[in-house]
Amino acid sequence: MYVIPIVVLVLLALIAVAWSPLFALIVAVPAFVLFLAYVGMRSRADERIDPPTGSAEKYEDDVPRGAWGERRS
Repeated sequence: MYVIPIVVLVLLALIAVAWSPLFALIVAVPAFVLFLAYVGMRSRADERIDPPTGSAEKYEDDVPRGAWGERRS
């Protein structure tokens, strides 16, 4: 999913380093930071899924259970 932006950043960094290391610091580093900010601000795939509808799962026994359905003694 992020392959194309990463390839563009790598090519930009290689061109910048070949041209001038100072140019690399001015252009490539902020571009990489912006890419990391973009990835960090996007919602994850599991955050975009609608919650399930209907009643919660029922258990027939009277064993106490935790938040994830695990049995407690």
